[in-house]
Amino acid sequence: MSGLVNDTIIALASAPVASALAIFRVSGPSTKRILKNIIGFLPVNRVSTLAKFRSSNNKIFDKGLVVFFHGPKSFTGEDLCEFQVHGGLGVIKILMDTCLSQSFPNNIVRFAEPGEFSKRAYLNGKMCLHEAEAISDLINAESEAKVDAINKILDQSFGKAILLLSDFIIDTRAELEARINFSEDETGFFQAAPFVKNVEKKLDWLKDTIEAAQKGEALSHKHAIAIIGNTNVGKSTLMNRLLEKDVSIIHKLAGTTRDIIRSTLVLGNLQIEFFDTAGIRDTKNEVEAEGIRRGLLKAQTSNLVLFCINTEGLNNSKLQEAQEFLLSQQIAEQKVIFVFTKVDLYRERTAEKRSIPHLKNAVSISAKTGEGIIELREMLLRHFHLSENQDNDTEIIFLKKRSVDNLVECHRILTACVENAKTNSLDLVAEDLRLAQVMLSEITGKISNEQVLGKIFSKFCIGK
Repeated sequence: MSGLVNDTIIALASAPVASALAIFRVSGPSTKRILKNIIGFLPVNRVSTLAKFRSSNNKIFDKGLVVFFHGPKSFTGEDLCEFQVHGGLGVIKILMDTCLSQSFPNNIVRFAEPGEFSKRAYLNGKMCLHEAEAISDLINAESEAKVDAINKILDQSFGKAILLLSDFIIDTRAELEARINFSEDETGFFQAAPFVKNVEKKLDWLKDTIEAAQKGEALSHKHAIAIIGNTNVGKSTLMNRLLEKDVSIIHKLAGTTRDIIRSTLVLGNLQIEFFDTAGIRDTKNEVEAEGIRRGLLKAQTSNLVLFCINTEGLNNSKLQEAQEFLLSQQIAEQKVIFVFTKVDLYRERTAEKRSIPHLKNAVSISAKTGEGIIELREMLLRHFHLSENQDNDTEIIFLKKRSVDNLVECHRILTACVENAKTNSLDLVAEDLRLAQVMLSEITGKISNEQVLGKIFSKFCIGK
């Protein structure tokens, strides 16, 4: 992205297609001049005003609304205006060309680069980095749950909490730096117990926030779930039951499914893409063999695998064979749920009641009757750390993976900091706090070493 922040930037803020209305934005030092040249006057600040729009050759090309925001009280912190014009492509082009015609060597007007309006808002102190990222995510949010989670970031409560934690670290670093560089007569003794208690409170907050953010991560993309197993174990029937519609062909003949069948389901807060795959068996049919290969490849790359096994004839030996097969295909069992299918037929045909092998990551179902489907759905949600109960949305926030990783690393560093404090290793404690501060600064972009120096000089009167 260009560093020429003194340029005036222009961009179409609505979709670049013919429509009833289009919104066009201008931000930068030439905004007032552009406004006067197009509508003939400077509108009242923050008031929507009806005006006629004139092109660079002084011809009226449209009539619409314009809103002017005097900097710094605008989205970007600069003079900014929004034109609301009719959405014909010809009108939009004339408006663009007219704005660009106002460009001069020392007053450049140009098209904005991707995200440049938000970048200027950040550079001018109008938002933190994580808030700027959240705006982009909000534009692309596919579900109400994700919108709610993102708005928990945009309401600034998260940013304030991060800055409070940062202030605590800065204050504590200031004290420690003073104690390391000056005598105890001047600074007093380091009290480890209250320090440890305070840091542990911060660790509790970080732990809760990380858990909420990890739940938010589950909203960030569609999760791929591959359904695999031998032929005629009920994979396609399960797919149809989960989606509550007929997407896969069901037939008593083995090998009906050859190519991968894909369909999307919204489950609770999740968007899930299910993949029904070809039944696994030895075959000389090249087309079917290719389908099996593709299905296993999809299982390797999916977030979760439903391994279907017919309940009839199921025993510990067959289960062990399934586990060995997963190992041979490099599919981690941690991302597998064993689905014991056709439990209704098993009960009908088995006079002697035998117990079904019990596994933590297994569920018995009948896709035909619906038995066990609710339990399977709950297992899917638990796997992704979510609940189908929408009341739990209050525990979800949406952060970029970068920010989540920084929070996790900050938690690890402060945990080490506590242990070092207990041994009175002040040099290590100070370094831990510095590293934790770096992790937080990468989230908000609002912390600098100058603040630490300022705290040291003002609080402890060093240099008297």
